[in-house]
Amino acid sequence: MSTVSTLKIAQRRLDQYLHQGAVVRFDYGNIVLAHSRQPTPIESTVYRPLLCVVLQGEKEVSAGKHKVLCAQGHMILVTHQLPVVSKIVKASGIDPYIAVILPLDQEKLRRYYDPTKSTRTEDTNAAMACHEADPAILNALGRLLNLDDEPEIAKLVAPLVEEEIHARLLHSTMGAMLVRLMWQDDKSAQIARIVKLISEDLSNSLSISELAETVGMSKSALHLHFKAVTGMSPLAYTKDLRLLKAQTSVRDSNRPISMIGYDVGYESPAQFSREYARKFDLTPRQDRLAAR
Repeated sequence: MSTVSTLKIAQRRLDQYLHQGAVVRFDYGNIVLAHSRQPTPIESTVYRPLLCVVLQGEKEVSAGKHKVLCAQGHMILVTHQLPVVSKIVKASGIDPYIAVILPLDQEKLRRYYDPTKSTRTEDTNAAMACHEADPAILNALGRLLNLDDEPEIAKLVAPLVEEEIHARLLHSTMGAMLVRLMWQDDKSAQIARIVKLISEDLSNSLSISELAETVGMSKSALHLHFKAVTGMSPLAYTKDLRLLKAQTSVRDSNRPISMIGYDVGYESPAQFSREYARKFDLTPRQDRLAAR
């Protein structure tokens, strides 16, 4: 299936569910449609492992030193949890930005990984990349979207199609990025374990020495490989995750600002407010008022 064919299916779905806003979710599976009728300002968020296929328009995404510009007919693959800044750079009322997104599950990938047929290939180690969309993957995504016409079987069939997409990704031109996660001694897999440790408890400040010891690296090697994968240092990565988690609480809850700062590892409310403003151009209190 071509980008144009999948786009037509997505447009039909958007016409049905436009009332849901910028993001459309379905009663089956994990697939998501995102759309915008105009370019957007820079937004900070956390990407978890995912596949994002741009069917129309363009999107720019940066994680530290890693940056991709994903145009129509291309797909972004993210293999690790990443704090990113992104913006839609090409969209209009006539030709809106439209993308289909599918979260990735490492356990599903493992089911289709055959170590006897995998050879180690060199790549950039980066946890985010953009490539031309694979027609077979476009076909599977189109079938997922079409399941909305068959609600009686959608919940039964959607998991099977999602499994197919995981298998096809693993054996696609971008598969090397995913295969590296299966090798326990590979730097990509080791950094994935470090990312998990950091994100599980942001209030607990693990030292670089502790993190390095966990995966059997020296501190200098950890810095080198962490930056190669995520695009940033462990310190910058942790700070971004903390502030993004804090922003969600600031906007969506009535908890005291100082307590939110403590929750994500800040001992000083003044430091929390200062770094929050540096990241988002608003203090926590200003951001809470603006969100409401």
